[in-house]
Amino acid sequence: MYNLFVPGSRGRFVFDGLQAVLGGVARVDYVNAVSNDPRDAAADWGYRRRAFFVQDAWTVSPELELTAGLRYERIQQEDSPAYSDAVFAAYGVRTDANLDGADAWMPRLGLRYTGLGRTVISGGVGLFAGGEPQVWISNAFQPPVVFARLAGAGGVTPFSVPEALLRQVAAGAALPVDAIAEDFDMPADWKASVRVQREFDLPGLGRDFLGTVQYLHTSAHRSFVWRNLAHTHLAGAQPTGEAPDGRRIYADLDALGYLNLTELGNHGGGRAHVWSVAVSKSYDFGVDFSASYARQDVEAVAEGTSARGISNWRALTVADRNDPQARRSPHETTHSWKLRLGYERAIGQLNTRIDVFGRVFSGRLFTYTFDVDRGNALFGRAGAGESPFDADPLYIPAVDDPAVVYASTFDRSRFEYYVQAVPGGIHAPYSEVSGWNRIWDLRLQVELPGAAGLARWVGENRVRLVLDVENFPNLLNSKWGRFDFGPSNGQAAVVRADLVRAADVADLGVDAAPALTGDAPRMACRNRTDCAYRFNSFDAEPRAIASRSRSVYRIRLGIRFEF
Repeated sequence: MYNLFVPGSRGRFVFDGLQAVLGGVARVDYVNAVSNDPRDAAADWGYRRRAFFVQDAWTVSPELELTAGLRYERIQQEDSPAYSDAVFAAYGVRTDANLDGADAWMPRLGLRYTGLGRTVISGGVGLFAGGEPQVWISNAFQPPVVFARLAGAGGVTPFSVPEALLRQVAAGAALPVDAIAEDFDMPADWKASVRVQREFDLPGLGRDFLGTVQYLHTSAHRSFVWRNLAHTHLAGAQPTGEAPDGRRIYADLDALGYLNLTELGNHGGGRAHVWSVAVSKSYDFGVDFSASYARQDVEAVAEGTSARGISNWRALTVADRNDPQARRSPHETTHSWKLRLGYERAIGQLNTRIDVFGRVFSGRLFTYTFDVDRGNALFGRAGAGESPFDADPLYIPAVDDPAVVYASTFDRSRFEYYVQAVPGGIHAPYSEVSGWNRIWDLRLQVELPGAAGLARWVGENRVRLVLDVENFPNLLNSKWGRFDFGPSNGQAAVVRADLVRAADVADLGVDAAPALTGDAPRMACRNRTDCAYRFNSFDAEPRAIASRSRSVYRIRLGIRFEF
């Protein structure tokens, strides 16, 4: 695999306002190989994956069949990431760990029982490997790079890297920025399912309804997780502090001039429960329908929404990104209803069919968070110019809570009204849900006579006209068919806050107490009573935001020639 991806190799330019843009004054961060050629920092690697399996089916009785199997997978790899003496001396970890020897024994067992008349019971349990995005692994195989910064530079344009940075990188000592944990192993999940399918009759409504009830359980055996070892292993990044709500405050690596070392490892947390029920029926007079309901309860440790290790780490919405625990997954769709209603009628030997498809489902999950930026990250920050995401869950204070003080600019009454139904403490990630969505689509299919003149070459043929109308209620009324998203990235960043010393608040007052920024919070806030959150401003972000691209109807007309 060859991956030429070197973020910052053309420079990252930060202008503090319009006047800085006009004056060409910027902070410039630059990352590249010592040759200043990004091709020399491309990852070039590969591996072999071997799989062996055996499976057998045993008919215990005419009604019961068992299936058992065992699969073994193993990775063989000769390529290794670059080893760095400097990283080993500073962190105590090796950077040349690869995937060689990663393996998994995966037993599986299934059954099918038909001894209950019109009822079929099936199910199974087993370990399943997968989830191996090569781009995540590829990060560790990128050759070491050099990070350089030029602050307050004048005469800067975002079209060329300043010469001073090119010289600085050429003379610098290259370091790895990603690593694979030495104990990393093949990701795998335990899965167990049971399915009951039954044909049944309903007096007055018809015979041969088909009903299905199913349950699927997934338990993460080994999943992906990212940690920033610069926060936990560098002596200069110690000690950590303690925020007023008890969460850990890490070093501001960017302020200290430290780079990141993002480790890709395993985590055993996470699980999913999925229940579903469905019913379907076809009538002789042309009507058929199906309806289903699904309920999800999903917990995960890390979602992995980016190609970059450091971005996956920054995006973790948890109280402690370097020690993440399983919490509700933003990918959970808690409730989902689906309905299909169709009617088909033959006119001569040609069929006309119309179907209506409906989906009604609960909205996206989101978290109330602090609104942070590169100048005030609250709980520590990554290095190399990586700005923080709004991924720190908000602290919801109780009445007269000593952990929070309010600036005179803060609209406390609006805030308290906004969060009145939200439990206090560190907000549980993804415990809020945006509005429900209802989407209805329509399909019309009309068969037309084929071309008789082509029959001698292609045989019997016909033409099918297909008309699809997505979100057709919006075609009837522009106010119908609205599709709502939750807050962007599942993060409702509603409060801008500082950390301030409790002693400064007592001596100087809330507004006059100096904000702790940069690397100061972890040093000043050694215990949870040393500091307080100062809530400065509140922005009541809407819980549901209409999607313009999905709140419209779409019409697609197609013609199929069938022979």
